[in-house]
Amino acid sequence: MNRRQYLLTSTTALAGLSGCLGETEYTVTDVSVKHTNAPLSLEVIASDTGITVDSPGVLDVRLHNTSETLIDVRSTGTWPFGLLALDPPTDRNSGTVLLLSDHYADSEHVEVGANSVWTDNEPISRSVDAGASVTERYEIHGDRIYRPGDHTLRGYFEPVFLSFRSGETEEWVPFQAEAVVTITTRSLLP
Repeated sequence: MNRRQYLLTSTTALAGLSGCLGETEYTVTDVSVKHTNAPLSLEVIASDTGITVDSPGVLDVRLHNTSETLIDVRSTGTWPFGLLALDPPTDRNSGTVLLLSDHYADSEHVEVGANSVWTDNEPISRSVDAGASVTERYEIHGDRIYRPGDHTLRGYFEPVFLSFRSGETEEWVPFQAEAVVTITTRSLLP
């Protein structure tokens, strides 16, 4: 085989293989949560760890009232968590990943498009009974991820996504809990 035939064959093989590679696929490999202020606790569960353009990964975010009294919870956009996002392992505003939820379509306070996000910043507050939990399902779409690494869960427009008050307290307290979602690149080749 001469050099031209070799180059032609190699180029053709690589061109055919490149079509098979497609978009990058990711996997949620770890989720950790640090609680910093009771009477609420946060739990984040990766229900579907595979993330592709066609099939999103799924995070179930649960807020639990660990106290023996009713707690008022306030957020903006949707209740209980509002618009959530994953901050990438580098600078803020350089690849923040908006988490999508069916809740957004049900809210008159939120509009989410392919390339836009809007909220009217109207606070929404409801109560969580003693010992009760509320859970919301969020999707991580593969075409929204810019890089793998440790991503921090936060509000899309503001770092603290909810606040709370209990008893007869009038003041809203920011809910401080840090959740880190580790996203890695999944190999497409066997």
